This record gives sequence, C-alpha cells and structure tokens, in this order.
Amino acid sequence: KVQPNGNTNQAIGLALGWMSLTGGGPFTAPAMDPNYSYNQVIIILTDGLNTQDRWYSAQSQIDARQTMTCNNIKASGITIYTVQVSTDGTPVSPLLQQCASDSSKFFFLTSSSQIVTTFNQIGTNLSQLYIAK
Repeated sequence: KVQPNGNTNQAIGLALGWMSLTGGGPFTAPAMDPNYSYNQVIIILTDGLNTQDRWYSAQSQIDARQTMTCNNIKASGITIYTVQVSTDGTPVSPLLQQCASDSSKFFFLTSSSQIVTTFNQIGTNLSQLYIAK
C-alpha cells in the first residue's frame, strides 16, 4: 500500500518541463522551424500543496519563487495548465490558480478518478487549437 510521506516540490517539475521545451540543464531542445506556428504547453499535476524547494523553507518564499517561474514561463509564450488533486480535503491552491495561463486552465479535482476525464478535456482543447490553425 502506498502512503504519502514528505513535502511536495512543484517548482522542480515546472522548471524541468520548461527546460524540456526551451533547452537547458540536461535537455537539448530541437530548433523550431520558423515557418511553423508552435503551441508549447506544460501541464502540472499535483496531489499536494507546494511546500518545498531547494532554496527556501518559508512558505511565502517558496510560493514567490514558483510565482516568478510561472510568470516567466507564461511571458515566454508557453501555456500552463495546472491540475490539483485533493482527495484529503486540501483547499484550492491560489498559487496553482494563478500559475495557470487563465482560469479555464486550472482544474481542482477531489477524486483520482477525475484525472482521466480532465486530461481528455485538456487533450481536446489542445487538438482544437491545432485544428483551428
């Protein structure tokens, strides 16, 4: 039986997702074709509040750092979807709401069974963006 244990570091996944799209760290992103229009997307799925990063221990500093990362990613033209799964009564995360590119890209789930439906909805939204081009 799996039991949760420890903190949640959303920022590390967010940063790695960003680097995988733009290059950096261990990732080499391929060059983009200037004759093609790209839709770059990061989806954050978490079952916990953002409670840890490698630099800070104060919640306000942890959240401020992630807010800065979210804002920089969005400013670079990358779309962010955030999915918070709260099966234990954890409240809605304002940090994840603000990190999403807009309110339609934040999802608050109260059951793990909602994950597949949510990803299907995100996939449908993304395919409609592609088809509309």
